[in-house]
Amino acid sequence: MSIFSQRLESVMKEKNLRQHQLCEMTGISKSFISSYLAGRFSPKADKLSAISKALGVSEGWLMGYENSAKYSYDPSKVAKIPVKDHSGKVVAHRPVIYSGATDSSKLTFYLCTDRDNFPHIKQGDMILVQKCADFQQEGCTYAIRKDGKITFRTHRFNGSVLVLSAENTAPTIYLDDYHSDIIVMGKVLEIRREMDKEENKDEQRN
Repeated sequence: MSIFSQRLESVMKEKNLRQHQLCEMTGISKSFISSYLAGRFSPKADKLSAISKALGVSEGWLMGYENSAKYSYDPSKVAKIPVKDHSGKVVAHRPVIYSGATDSSKLTFYLCTDRDNFPHIKQGDMILVQKCADFQQEGCTYAIRKDGKITFRTHRFNGSVLVLSAENTAPTIYLDDYHSDIIVMGKVLEIRREMDKEENKDEQRN
């Protein structure tokens, strides 16, 4: 076993974390976590960062570059965030464990059900949204409810007109008085995606 796999296993045991829980905390597939624990290969930079943040230890310690773990784990900041479908209904028995939440009551994961922002956002992606009642920053992506369905749009202003655009052929929304037509659900913070089998093979080859 590699130093990384040994230290990963030891921290997971210390925190009483199962593989599926670490998957939920990081967005990394179970096959990857299993491979890391078996020492078959080490994570790339983005996955290493996600694991270190979830476990509250430094990347250098996990990889064997440091002797001190430099723990920053705070149980009060670990929460189960609900997952909701396109209508806003909570998906039963599918909360996501999230580390680092300062106010988990304002966070929700929404399942993407359309292809309006493909490939940046795919069907089945879980989109972490921080609740807010209005647009706060131009150029950011927001979850909105329109015609009873939750979807995702990047917003900007064209003069006094609010422009809500997707990344492909989905129709752009132009609104003078957007409050009467849509409801802002919140600002998109993070996208989580389960890698399919072909993507897993490509990752392992690299």
